[in-house]
Amino acid sequence: MALTEQEIEKIAELLFTKLVKHQEAYEKDTQTYMVSDEFGNNTQVSEIEYYGWELHKLEKLLETYVDNEDYEKAEIIKNKIRMLRLKINKL
Repeated sequence: MALTEQEIEKIAELLFTKLVKHQEAYEKDTQTYMVSDEFGNNTQVSEIEYYGWELHKLEKLLETYVDNEDYEKAEIIKNKIRMLRLKINKL
């Protein structure tokens, strides 16, 4: 039984749709981020690890601003930390 061009096209379209769905699910499950340390070393990390990395950097920056008595900048960083913690809690 030979398939018509229209049937082949329909099968190809269905197959492509399934492949795209699987790829999107895979990308969502394996979302990774690149982070760099102070020495320029790059590391691939998960989303939660990335947020933890960012939180640590912001907390160090907050400490520096408070030590330098730059309270306006410290307040901005404090708000960023709060927003980041909300994102972490949603994960």
